Amino acid sequence: MQPDRRATAADGATLHYRLAGSGPVVVLTHGLGGHLDSWEPTVDALQDRYTVLTWDVRGFGGSERRPDTMAPEVWASDLAAVLDEVGADDAVIGGISMGGVVSQRFALDFPDRTRALILISTSSEVNERATAGWNARADLIARDGLAKALTPTGPALSYGKEYRERHADDIAEAARLTIERNDAACYAAACRAVSDIDYTADLATISCPTLILQGLEDALTPPGGSVIMSRRIPDARLVMLEHCGHGIPTERPDEFHAEVGAFLANVA
Repeated sequence: MQPDRRATAADGATLHYRLAGSGPVVVLTHGLGGHLDSWEPTVDALQDRYTVLTWDVRGFGGSERRPDTMAPEVWASDLAAVLDEVGADDAVIGGISMGGVVSQRFALDFPDRTRALILISTSSEVNERATAGWNARADLIARDGLAKALTPTGPALSYGKEYRERHADDIAEAARLTIERNDAACYAAACRAVSDIDYTADLATISCPTLILQGLEDALTPPGGSVIMSRRIPDARLVMLEHCGHGIPTERPDEFHAEVGAFLANVA
């Protein structure tokens, strides 16, 4: 395993990241409550041909926890600081769920540094009902803590039916680790930060190659959001995976790595 490294954000916050492999830089950004270790299988799949940069978004993992500063535009700026630290002028920018929000924001704010874009189980906008749901979750976490909000049955609903039936114990363990590793204030702040995004109109300005991956059984980020993104981003490639929910890299690793590998071969 490569050594852990540190970068400094524009406001002085410390950011935790890791590099593996050699070649063009590919960034992977985790989702809500995640951390860079969740990308290890993908790092293993890509590091023979690419420099894979994984990092902990501010508020999560080993990065500094400042709940009052958490927002997509801040996270995008943080990623730019990490790329500065490693000397990368540009990179393929990829992310899942909340990490996909960060990736969209980065592509919009730093188009010259975005060689290509990989958006996984994410969306460019949040409707009023979903906004209310995110804020209700944040309120519950702030009041009662993570354990009540992240019961095993909650995260399980984000996976496809087939994976839920075969991996109930793994899902429960993942929920337990999420509760153990996260700070309630930062988690709640992140929920609020992604609760009302609306980038759809701006996506037409993205000119880099884009791959969008979506599970058809994703109840957390339904497929309609990926369809909207694919129609707004010029020449985006949309891949819909059957019998798959929100956790595409976990549920369908072989297909995920094949799609990402083919995409990178053409753009990186």
